[in-house]
Amino acid sequence: MSIIITGPQESAEEVGWLTEMAGLLDAHTATCPNVVWVDVTALYRLTGWEHSPLARADVMIADLYGVEIVDLAQ
Repeated sequence: MSIIITGPQESAEEVGWLTEMAGLLDAHTATCPNVVWVDVTALYRLTGWEHSPLARADVMIADLYGVEIVDLAQ
């Protein structure tokens, strides 16, 4: 069972924020190299995710696997 977090990730600052939020929520970032989507139970998405092609892809993959998608306000 694992939680993945995604959001804007085009700049170093955005990736840093995503990583910080993952740490606070005891989650993994979608950019983590060992994500096993079949074991993911929830995908948290940060505000602005819809403007990031990488985050949109994460959401699409989560949807394909039937993962619960939760919006987080910042």
